[in-house]
This record gives sequence, C-alpha cells and structure tokens, in this order.
Amino acid sequence: MKHRKIKRVHKRTIALLYHYVPKTITDEYFSKEHALVDNQTDEIVQYMKRLFARRGYNVQIIKVEPDDLSGLKQLKADFVFNLVDSKKMEMEIARILGRLHIPYSGSSFAAIQTSNNKLRTKKLFEKHALPTPKYTIIGLHDRITRRLLPGKFPVIVKPAFEHCSIGITSKSIATTYEQFKKLVQRMKKVHRQALLAEEFISGKELQVTVLETPTKTFALPIAEIAFRGQVKNKWNIYGFDEKWTKNLPVYSSCHFVAPPKQLRGDVDSGIRKDSIRAFYALGLRDYARFDLRYSTKESRWYFLEANANAGFDPDPRDAMTASIRAHGMTLDDFVLQIVRNSIH
Repeated sequence: MKHRKIKRVHKRTIALLYHYVPKTITDEYFSKEHALVDNQTDEIVQYMKRLFARRGYNVQIIKVEPDDLSGLKQLKADFVFNLVDSKKMEMEIARILGRLHIPYSGSSFAAIQTSNNKLRTKKLFEKHALPTPKYTIIGLHDRITRRLLPGKFPVIVKPAFEHCSIGITSKSIATTYEQFKKLVQRMKKVHRQALLAEEFISGKELQVTVLETPTKTFALPIAEIAFRGQVKNKWNIYGFDEKWTKNLPVYSSCHFVAPPKQLRGDVDSGIRKDSIRAFYALGLRDYARFDLRYSTKESRWYFLEANANAGFDPDPRDAMTASIRAHGMTLDDFVLQIVRNSIH
C-alpha cells in the first residue's frame, strides 16, 4: 500500500506591533493627555491575539517604546498589524515598516505624515474640491489681530499637529473677538505649536470609516455623535473629554449611532462618495476614518480631518465599531479583511 505524501501548509505569522509609554518618561512631549491617549492599546492587542490564534495564525507580539525600538529586531512575520498610533512614534515606525519589505496594515509613512498635519490635510481637501470650513493658520509667534479670524463667529481653535482630540474641548470655541484672543494666547502657551482657526459649523458631528478591499472600496454607514439623557456638551462636538475623560458624566453619555438619524438619502450618499474621494486624495490605504461636520441649516457637509491609522475599539460606543456593525460586519470581519488585503 502506497503512502500518500501529506502536503504541509505553511502556518502564517502575524506580528502585532504596539507601543507603550513608561510612566517615568521625562520627554517634554508627554503631557498628561499624551500619556493617557498613547497607552490605550493593551485591550486591542489581546483581542487581536485571540482572534488570529482562533483563525490558525501564529501570533508574535512586539512592543516598542519612545526610546527603545529594539523589539523590531525580533520581527519574523508574514504580516505586521501596525497598532502604533502614538504621535511620538507612529511616524518613525511607519518609515521603518516601509523599508522592511513585509506587508503591513494601514497607510504609508507619507499618508500618515499628511494626516498628522491638519494644515497639509486642509490644503489637500481644498485642492480636490472637498468641502472644508474656512480657516486661518496662526503661527506660534504671530501677533493676534482680527486678520487671523477665518470668518464669522463662532470660531474653533485647534493645535495644528495633535491627534486624538488633544486640545479640543467645549472651551476651544470663541463667540467674540475678546474670547478669540484669550483662547489663542492660552493654546499657544499650552501646546507650543501652530494653531488652526476654523469657522465652527453648527449641526451634526459625523465620522465616516472607509474600508479598502482588492475589489472595492466602501464608505461604511456614517456614524453620528449622540448623548444619552440631558448630559451633553454645548457645541455637540466629540472633544477630548467626550473621548477620554472617563470620570466625567459626558464621557458615559457620549456614544455614536450608525446610520445617523434624520439625514436625507442624497446627503448620506454624497458624504460617503466624498469620503472615498478623500481617502485617495490623501493617499490612504486599507482603512481610515474621517471627521466631519454637517450643517442642518445649509444641508452641507464639511471635512475636518483624516485619521490614517485610526485606533480599534471593540466597544460599541466607538464610531468605527458602530459603522462596521451597521455595514453588517463584525470587528473580526473588518480586521481579517485588512490582513487578506495583503497576504491572501
């Protein structure tokens, strides 16, 4: 009796690359806000480890720190899931991944560099005729005058090179010139970088997740910020407190619903089509999330910024997770699709 040869199937290895910021770090970059938002990866690493192990992959976990990237020397994988979204490290990591000739998730160094720079992003929105609020750029040493106003009040002022809603709260919006001057002075002192002043668009706060596959690119159902009960903020924004400050009632109240309530079908389809255009205008890849405002008075939408390496969160209150579910997918499906984009 002849013995049939058993063909061995190569078991692929996925590396989960994530960042950790030691509490003892003395780098001036790490304010309390950065320390909070830059260390939110533990849960998603464990979630992905379980997911990929269940699906028959080997899993390698690699941790990097601001002053210690030595873990990358251990990298031996068929695919790298890049979970590094610390603004301090993600640029350097993206540059390194681009040189390693190993498939990895998310956008390239150039695209992440663009999405981290609100000024560059705004200019690309304008270049590609994507609607965005009127704005001005305020240099760190600019004298504050009325010429720095982008238009009519209210006006929102943001740090130009931050992420994760750092520097954006209900106190970031001015309704008079005197408030504007004080706001700019305070934000220059706190954030020590150029500022972006925008006309504030009253109305809905929306987020759109775009998923790229080898055959089609989807703008998933739009997610809209919502609040439970009477606990909400004055301006209906998704700021730092709503996103990160767990001890405040507004954090527990804030969540996203998908699809939005009372959004006309033509508006919904227009926003989603523009989001796919924005995805390619900014050179993004695999997946991304866009922040928008929608003026119910004007029936017009405005792009605020892009998130090239948006973080994952299984919590159903998260905008991306809400959109994935509304699309008829699970977060498992979404994550596995990103892997299939490269290695299947």
